[in-house]
Amino acid sequence: MKILLKIENFQIGKVIERLNRFVIKVRIKNKIILAHLNNTGRLEDFIKKGKIALLLPIKNKNKLKFRLSMIKEEKRFFSIIDTLLQMKCFEIALEKGYISWLKGAKILKRNFKLNNSLFDYLIEYENKKYFLEIKSAIMKYKNFAMYPDCPSLRGQKHIRDLIKHSKKSIILFIAGMKNINSFIPNKNADPKIYELLKIAKEKGVKIKAIQIYFDKKSNDVILKNDNLPISF
Repeated sequence: MKILLKIENFQIGKVIERLNRFVIKVRIKNKIILAHLNNTGRLEDFIKKGKIALLLPIKNKNKLKFRLSMIKEEKRFFSIIDTLLQMKCFEIALEKGYISWLKGAKILKRNFKLNNSLFDYLIEYENKKYFLEIKSAIMKYKNFAMYPDCPSLRGQKHIRDLIKHSKKSIILFIAGMKNINSFIPNKNADPKIYELLKIAKEKGVKIKAIQIYFDKKSNDVILKNDNLPISF
């Protein structure tokens, strides 16, 4: 396990309801606020009335002052559902050399556009360039982290685009939960993504997963597993 970063400036509240894809109603102490949600999945296991939420301040001049970033999993541990925070954790882990199968890699560009395709990162590893796309695996079934939790045309397009460049593409699933031990694609939520991932794997796309969570006792985001087992 590796410590990625410390989270200090946050608020703890309780989920009241999800108003739409991007806005959550939350109670902080005796005050009701609206918070931004940047994960567009259904998150049905997380965004439930009464769930304990950790909120981070939004620094820009957005009308919403907080972003809902984590949901309490158990005891002092929180699941990380915030996609921006997940990507920040990946960048820190990469820079510090904590991802064993990418040790020595560096980010060349974020939001790299190639023809009609847009990839999260262009990275360099062992003198080769790779397109790297991150997906948030924030659905839990038994001891598995899963993606997606609903049909995703956007996810399908990303995988198709990566298949076109299969020998230099990486799909990285970030499982933001403590109590899981492997990743599996969610065939029931989107059978097309499941089939596309199988094709991607056969064509040579690297498919990987890492596991992170937040420990409120120390206020640290922890990288628990830099090479989470994948089954499909």
